[in-house]
Amino acid sequence: MSGFKKMSTVKLENVYSLCDHYDSQPLTLHSSALTVITDFTRRAPQVILKDVDIDHALYMMVNGHVRSKLVIDHDDTFLGVVNSRDLTGRKVLSIAQKRNQARSDLTVEDVMTSKSELHALPYSVVQEAKIGDVLETLKEIGQQHVLLVSKSGGLRGMISASDIARALHIPVNIFQKAHSFKEIFSIIYEHEEMLA
Repeated sequence: MSGFKKMSTVKLENVYSLCDHYDSQPLTLHSSALTVITDFTRRAPQVILKDVDIDHALYMMVNGHVRSKLVIDHDDTFLGVVNSRDLTGRKVLSIAQKRNQARSDLTVEDVMTSKSELHALPYSVVQEAKIGDVLETLKEIGQQHVLLVSKSGGLRGMISASDIARALHIPVNIFQKAHSFKEIFSIIYEHEEMLA
C-alpha cells in the first residue's frame, strides 16, 4: 500500500485514567437529535443491491458490523430497507414456503421492507428536535429506525434505536406495531418463536 506509513505506538503501562469526554455535556434524552443521526452528506449510507442472496447479505452485515442497509437497484434507485432480523427470522422461511423456493434462493428484495411501508421525518424537523422526541416517534411508529428526507425529497440520513441506545448507554426497546390482522398474527408468531 504505497503512500501510507506505519505510525509509532506508545506503551500504556503508565496510563491509569480515561480522558474527559470531549463534550462537557453528556448526551441525554434532552440533547439535540442531530447528535445521533447518520447524516448521508457526511457518511455514505450502507447500501445493498436488491438481488443479493440473503445469506451473502447477512454475511456482509455481520462483517460490516451493521444491522440494516438501504436497498437499491442497479440504477441506484432507493427501494427499501433490509435488516439482519429480516434475513434470519421466521419471515424468510415463510416467504420461501409460500413461493415453494429454497431459502438460499431468496434475495434481499424478497424480504426487505419496501419504502412504501417506511416512515421518514423531514431533516428540518429533526434539526429542532431532541433525542427523546425521536425515541418517542420510533416507539409510536413501532420501527427500529426512521429515515430523514431533505427539502428536495432525497434521503438525507437515518436515526436508529440502536444508535440512540449506544449514545446514551441505555437499553432501548421498540415494539413493532401492527396495522392489519395479518401483521398482528405475524408479530404474535414471531414473539412466540423468540420465547421458544
